[in-house]
Formats: sequence, C-alpha cells, structure tokens
Amino acid sequence: MNINRYDLNLLKTFHALLNEGSTIKAAEKLGLSQPAVSAALGRLRHVFNDPLFIRTGQRLEPTAVAVSLRPEIDQVMGALNGIFHQSDLFDPKQAQGNVWLSGSDFFSDLMMPRLLEEIRLEAPQLKIILVDQVFASSLEALERGQVDIAFWPDIRLPNWAQSKRLLTTRFEMIARKGHPRLISAGIGDKDRIPLNLLCDLSHIHFSPDGKTLDDLDLILAKQVRERRIVATLPTFSGVVSVVRNSDLIGMLSSHQIDAFGDTRDFTRHPLPIDRPDISLAMLWNRRSEKSPVQAWVREKIARIFQGIDAVLTA
Repeated sequence: MNINRYDLNLLKTFHALLNEGSTIKAAEKLGLSQPAVSAALGRLRHVFNDPLFIRTGQRLEPTAVAVSLRPEIDQVMGALNGIFHQSDLFDPKQAQGNVWLSGSDFFSDLMMPRLLEEIRLEAPQLKIILVDQVFASSLEALERGQVDIAFWPDIRLPNWAQSKRLLTTRFEMIARKGHPRLISAGIGDKDRIPLNLLCDLSHIHFSPDGKTLDDLDLILAKQVRERRIVATLPTFSGVVSVVRNSDLIGMLSSHQIDAFGDTRDFTRHPLPIDRPDISLAMLWNRRSEKSPVQAWVREKIARIFQGIDAVLTA
C-alpha cells in the first residue's frame, strides 16, 4: 500500500466513527457534514476491503477488522496529537538541552539573575548560555541556528526574523563622585553637564565592535562638536569600572543606573542634547517560533522585562 495515495484525514474519520458509532456524531466532532463523513467511510471501506461498520439500530457497530485496527488507530492519532499539540504538553521540568542567547551585559545584568533562578526552580535540566556578539554576527548566528535568541535595539529585520520589544531606555552620562572638573563647575548629581564641558572631558565608550561613533556623535557632528573618546570597551560593566576609578566619564542606560539603587557610587547626568530614547528587543528566527522550549524561555524573558519596566517607571 502506497501511503502517498491516501488522505491521512481518513484516519481522523475512522477514529471518530470508532468513538461515536454514528456518522452524524462523527461529523459534529470533526466539524464536517454528514455526507462528507459517509463519503470518507466509503473510501475507508475501499482501502481496507471491508465494510468496517455495520448498522445495528441507531448505531454503527465495528466489524472484526475495524476492532482489530482500533489499537493501531488509537496509537497513530495519539502520536499525531502529540506532534501538533506538543506546546500544550510541554513540561519545563522535563526540558533538556541548551538555549543560546546573544547580547551585551546590559541584558545579563538586568535579566540573568532572575531568569537563572526561575530556570533553576522550574526547568532544572535546562542550560542557558549567553554569548556576547555584535549585531551582524548575532543575526548571522540566528539565521544559522547557532543562537536561539538575540537582544538588540528594535530595528527593521530580515523577513526570517521575529522580534518583541522588551523596553525603551535612555542614556545618561556617569562620572565618579568627586570628579574635579564637575565639582569646580558646580555640577552635582543629576545636574546636566554643559555641552562645552561634555566635549572637553575624556570619555570611555561602550562598543562591542570597537567603533568609536554612535548616534550621539552624529548629533554632535551636526553641531560641529565632538567628544573626546580615549578608549572603547565591549562591556558596560567595564565602562562603570573605569568611571569609578578615573576622571573619564561614560554613558549608561537609565535602567542600569536605577538598578544600582542605594549602592550607586557614581553621579548621573542627563545629556545636554536631545537624543531619542532607544527601544530594545528580543529577536529570534521564525523557524523556532513554535519550539516549546524556546517559546517558554522567550515568555520568561518578556515577563522579566515587564517587571523591570514596572519597577523602574513607578
């Protein structure tokens, strides 16, 4: 028998008839008309060369052939339901393997402590691996399936990629407490640094790929201004460490600054020019849209960032 010659929907009809004993009730269960079910029964009789069901009063009683086939029909339908409804059956405690994430330490600082604790409690056999990659390599890794979820500013993406906005943040300048140039200018915590002074100070710049220009520098260039970037670092934690221990100033997102709370040992300052807020997003490949494990992790991440936004904007 060549299975390619037959419509697998016939198995659904066979299964419904075995359970309902009526073409009318089977039709209701399948969302079909009664004549459609009767036609399918005719095809089934031809396939198996057996009547399969004999009418007895108001019911269709299965023949010996139909009864003998029932265990296999039940098994096949159970397997198909498992395939098409595996997300409904997903049990995080049974989940195994690795989920690969790609993003800067902005995301690891804000997300990983809570995410890993929830993973430890709810999916103890699952392993989360975070790697730091620049955007181009993150996209390439997503396309190739080397990374499952990436984090980046919310921008236009290729058709194969899907995204969900996590939060919108703004960047501020940070400086060590007691910075001599700021003290002499009478600038305290949360005060704006004048543009002339901002451009005259030395800057440490976050850049995962070593580029020394970002949109702030493009805005400054339109005003024929330029800041003095003396070094770049691939992590925000590195920027904070340099700022704490030198007279260099840097930039950090408001969410990261707020997360320090009472332990913050540096000053924060609004930018002296208008710079648009930045929306940050979670990215994944559309082919993994229905992956139960990845969908579960994505939902966890989205809920964590919802909580971060709620706390920091309250």
